[in-house]
Amino acid sequence: MEEGEPLRFNEAKSGPNGGKRGPRVSWNEQPVRFVVPVVVVSALVLSGLGLWSMLRSRTAPAEQSVRRVFVPAPPPPESVYDTLRTGETLAEVLDAHGFSPQDVHGLIDVVRDYKNPRSFRPGVVVRLTGPPGGRAEQVLLQLNEDSLLTLDAHADGWASDVATVPIQVDTLLLGGLIESSLWYAELSGQVDRLGEGEFQEYVFDLADVFAWKVDFTRDIRQGDAFRVAIERELRPDGTVRTRRFLAIELRNRGRVLSAIPYTRPGGRRDYFDVEGEALRGVFLRYPVPYRITSGFSNRRYHPVIRQYRAHRGTDYGAPHGTSVKATASGTVTRAGTWGNYGRMVAIRHTRGIETRYAHLSSIAAGIRAGARVDQGQVIGRVGSTGLATGPHLHYEFLQNGAHRNISTMNLPSAPALEEQYMSEFLVNRDMALDALSGVALPAAASDFVGPVVAD
Repeated sequence: MEEGEPLRFNEAKSGPNGGKRGPRVSWNEQPVRFVVPVVVVSALVLSGLGLWSMLRSRTAPAEQSVRRVFVPAPPPPESVYDTLRTGETLAEVLDAHGFSPQDVHGLIDVVRDYKNPRSFRPGVVVRLTGPPGGRAEQVLLQLNEDSLLTLDAHADGWASDVATVPIQVDTLLLGGLIESSLWYAELSGQVDRLGEGEFQEYVFDLADVFAWKVDFTRDIRQGDAFRVAIERELRPDGTVRTRRFLAIELRNRGRVLSAIPYTRPGGRRDYFDVEGEALRGVFLRYPVPYRITSGFSNRRYHPVIRQYRAHRGTDYGAPHGTSVKATASGTVTRAGTWGNYGRMVAIRHTRGIETRYAHLSSIAAGIRAGARVDQGQVIGRVGSTGLATGPHLHYEFLQNGAHRNISTMNLPSAPALEEQYMSEFLVNRDMALDALSGVALPAAASDFVGPVVAD
């Protein structure tokens, strides 16, 4: 075979059995030099494929199998409410809800940091929160009307936190037409926003404001009227936290009296008329805002001893337990039981004046001989001790040792507002009267034309 001649297969030859063998490649000819490169290339190709496959297996992201696992959420906590009953202690309430003696002791110790646990009154609500069927992990307790104590369980005991009840401030506008007394006035304005018994509190406040100018036990007449603007702080349950008058107008016997509050810097809150004249007098006209049942007299028939004798004071028919206020600032000279007066308090004032408050059911804490009291301070409560047929307050007014008839005396007023405060007062006055304009001063019944009645 010549050099350069292509590779050929040899012809088939007979085998030992006469059969033919298949063609074969001859490796003995020179062209074998062409076979080596083919083998090398093949090996390189195969190696490259293997390397590429290996690299691809390393670099390609592995297929991830997503497996969904359902984890049930824990049941929400449950709250149980309990109320402290008469004769029941806070410790007994906690014990009734499965707390161990150790937990009860720990809780009571924490509560004691804020309030004596035995001072909680019946009706206090306790909220206990925890997993269903388990021990409570949180205790919520009302310390007072404005504070809540939260106790949370921890590994080392109970953590505490005090929160103040949120408040909302609003302005209440009311008008009232008087038929017989302030307590039974026919109300108008935002009456639907009044809470139960709330108006009765305003009656006492209103009577106190005008106590130096009007005797509400004697001077009020049918057809008198009033209108008030009141600023309130309300708790979430609707109860009133604080209240104060922004402005008042009272029509009494044809005259209209105004009351505008103003607080001097560092001083007390007082009421003035539109000109800045003080409404407050040196003495209140009465210690309780109730009608007079027996006046000052030199000869009165006494229902107990059934004799005529002098009645050197004024009796007010107030219910048992009504608060009795000092009519002026002074010093207590006597506090206790004194003969027919029963339980009583006597106060010495300036200018040789003394006042006495008799037949009390109780005397306020701290009221004793030598104690200083302020005008309007509660000194006791109405009762029927001593020579009395029923609950009432017997009030006496003495000057230089002689009894005087308080109903006929001209009591001095407090000084007018100082000049340096007048500009600020006038701004406050105009704002207050503007708020008051939102409700009308009710007209007297005589100003209306009555309904037509068919024959």
